[in-house]
Amino acid sequence: MRPYSVLVGFLLVSVLLLVWSYFLRKVWTRPTRLRSFATRASLSAATFIYIFFALELLFYSTIVFSDTFGFTLSSQRWFEKHWGPINSFGYRDPNYSPADLTNKQVLFVLGDSFVAGHGIENVNDRFSNILQKNLGPEYVVMNVARLGWNTADEYQAIVSSPYKPKRIILSYFINDILGAAQKSGFGSPVRVEPPQNSVVRYTVRHSYTFDFAYWRLYRFRHRRLGETYWKFLSDAYANPQVWQLHQSELQNLIAYTQSQQIDLIVVVFPNLTDVKGSAPLTSKVAELFTTRGVRVVNLEPLLAQREVRTMTVNSLDAHPNAALHAEVANLLTKIMQNDLK
Repeated sequence: MRPYSVLVGFLLVSVLLLVWSYFLRKVWTRPTRLRSFATRASLSAATFIYIFFALELLFYSTIVFSDTFGFTLSSQRWFEKHWGPINSFGYRDPNYSPADLTNKQVLFVLGDSFVAGHGIENVNDRFSNILQKNLGPEYVVMNVARLGWNTADEYQAIVSSPYKPKRIILSYFINDILGAAQKSGFGSPVRVEPPQNSVVRYTVRHSYTFDFAYWRLYRFRHRRLGETYWKFLSDAYANPQVWQLHQSELQNLIAYTQSQQIDLIVVVFPNLTDVKGSAPLTSKVAELFTTRGVRVVNLEPLLAQREVRTMTVNSLDAHPNAALHAEVANLLTKIMQNDLK
């Protein structure tokens, strides 16, 4: 329910209550049990309605934060407030003119929601933007990323791009295998679905108060959903058919960069809610790139001993927070500066 809807509803209910109050006081004056009941019921209803309107405004204006999957009204509000700028390619990045690239070294930071900055309010706090600041005006660092991308999407993005970078930094997250899993008929991970009852579904989708309450209860009742999701990913990496297809996707990307003489660096992100548990997967991916002559920054050893809350956006959003973005940017800056020595 939008603020203007709350305001209109508040005014409409106020008018109706005033008319009803006038009727009880001036027209229906005979004291009866029914009139007494109607008076008490009206007072209770008015109290409930006004409290509901107050809560709607409160949740709309103050409960604005991202979550991992982006399905709550609060998360949608977060995107409305913070998701920009969006360029002509649909990336959360500015448009670049030919003049912007003249005599500059173009660098792509390629990936999915980790690169796009899911949960990062200010784009300047993303590691691609910090890298741009660290490297200086001789470079143009482009953020080439969209939510939900997998390896095949990322490959198509660089192949079809009108810009040819000198270097690509690929951000790899372990759910990048999902595209290969789906193509192999392996299935899909657990999906969080809205309520099936039409009345409940409509209420949850249109009320910030009920949306907040419903999804908190849903998370409480389905506390093991995260474990199921990561178990699916682990099984996908262990499936020979899925892994073989995913290797082909990664090899296509590697072969393209090598054929175009583009330097490729891969940053491998673990599952930030279970870094040690995802180590076998990140190591498997890191080894694949390393054996093909690609430089890899595997973050698992660096993050293995840290608490989840120090790395993630919030308790409901497991994407990297601004502090981790800055740390990754500084690691990459050192690598590039060493290349120049």
